[in-house]
Amino acid sequence: MKKVVFIMLALFISMLSLSQNDTPSVPIDEVEISPPAFTGIENYIDIARAEVNNLQEYISANIKYPEEANLNGREGTEVIKFNVNARGQVTDIDIVNGVCPEIDDELVRVLESTNGMWKPGIKDGIPVSMEQEVSIVFSLSGNAEQTHEKFVTIATTCFSKGAECFFEKGKAKRAEQLFTRGMTYMPHDQSLLLMRGLCRYERGNHEGAREDWTRLVELGSTVDMNSDFFVQIEGLEGYEALTAILEGK
Repeated sequence: MKKVVFIMLALFISMLSLSQNDTPSVPIDEVEISPPAFTGIENYIDIARAEVNNLQEYISANIKYPEEANLNGREGTEVIKFNVNARGQVTDIDIVNGVCPEIDDELVRVLESTNGMWKPGIKDGIPVSMEQEVSIVFSLSGNAEQTHEKFVTIATTCFSKGAECFFEKGKAKRAEQLFTRGMTYMPHDQSLLLMRGLCRYERGNHEGAREDWTRLVELGSTVDMNSDFFVQIEGLEGYEALTAILEGK
């Protein structure tokens, strides 16, 4: 029997990626900004799916769980960024958190098919390029609540084992692998991002560490820098780099 496919989508809009040269510099409180809008359903040819009326429904209606990913039981949360340029075209697609190459390719395919279905973002009355982020949960069984519980359980187990490897066994490489696996399921988890960054820094991947910690800031995560955790890591090589990013330096 074919397994059930559950897809859930969330859309985030970043105002930080507005083109720097689109308009003259003016005080932020005087700038009028409106995000890109997915308005191309009228161009959607498949009459049988004429009820599709937003990006979430469009992706859900068009995406196909890759057969290889299905057979191999690959599940997780795919996160992908892209720009909607001033002409309403989808550009600069970037996989932030991939489940597997087959799912990566399928989501890119569907997003590319939305070209011509966007009204560009507007800054001070002028169309500009804006970044968006899509997060989709791929699960082979269960409803939304069951899938969330399953993914949280897996991610929590990965975090616990990773922390043990890092702090007690001194195995930063294995710890990083565990944190990365946890992020396959819960890519927005603050603790996983924080710890994977520490592992990366300890292993010499300073750029990767900064990417994880910058992601924390982008997601609006609130980190208590007076907690016992920061006392515990104060002697680590990446401590100063981490605190500098969290403090916006």
